[in-house]
Amino acid sequence: MENLVTLANFRTAAEAETAGGLLEQSEIPYLIQSMEGAGMIGLQGGANLLVRPDQWELAREVLDLDAEDPDTGD
Repeated sequence: MENLVTLANFRTAAEAETAGGLLEQSEIPYLIQSMEGAGMIGLQGGANLLVRPDQWELAREVLDLDAEDPDTGD
């Protein structure tokens, strides 16, 4: 998967995986970006859930997230 945008940031990879499961049920491909499990203790930033730009809006609806444009931050 190329040209992905951040859909949301979660405190842990487990939270991102739970959200990813909802996306999977809606047949929306996603990627989780996290350093958890890489031997990093107390890592800041949690886990990012990434999707294709053309599925960003639908994914936000599936997860019931407040809309914010990935390109402008609005």
